[in-house]
Amino acid sequence: MDNNTLHAMPRKEGGKGPARQLRFQGRIPGVFYYRSDLNIPFSVDYTEFNKLIRARHALINLHIEGHETHECVVREIQIDPIEETILHVDLMGIKRGQKLTVTVPVRLIGIPEGVKTGGGILQTTMSEFDIECLPKHIPSVIEIDVSDLEIGSSRSIEDLDFPDLKFLYETDAVIATVVPPSVIKEPVVEVEEEEGEEEEGEEGEEKTEEGKKKPSDETEEKS
Repeated sequence: MDNNTLHAMPRKEGGKGPARQLRFQGRIPGVFYYRSDLNIPFSVDYTEFNKLIRARHALINLHIEGHETHECVVREIQIDPIEETILHVDLMGIKRGQKLTVTVPVRLIGIPEGVKTGGGILQTTMSEFDIECLPKHIPSVIEIDVSDLEIGSSRSIEDLDFPDLKFLYETDAVIATVVPPSVIKEPVVEVEEEEGEEEEGEEGEEKTEEGKKKPSDETEEKS
């Protein structure tokens, strides 16, 4: 696994004002911590950090000026919900040989057979995994092949084969499944009779009734 060095500057002032000023200068405020023994506020160049994140380096060699270099992982990144820019970052120090819990993104590989031949729809329930492993085994991304999935089949945690990783989920937790294509039923339209025809029919019936003569009336006419 490739390590990547991140150069940072220590910062003394906290609060929203100084943090906003750093962002205006193209830097990201952050904090490096290791257990409860060490806590160092720092700032890092936005472009440099963003490039490192996009490259998905799991382990980072953080060099804060005036401090020794620390090996760490990204613990949390705060994102502006509107502009989608990085507001703050927390980096956590690690110790070689000691397991830690991290969150790793998931990437599905291939087009399911049920999608290609049956018109099915691939549904995913997990976009990232919480795992436990040694620092040297932290993957930048976990790739899962779903090309063999037919309609009605799925890929679960128990199907994964990563001996160096412990997935913090139930074994039957579903990662992805292929469902049948949606069938849109056309609504049944009932044709109503036009009012004119209905009224005409009723009037005809009334005329027929009026045109009938009672038997007593016919007898009187004959006599």
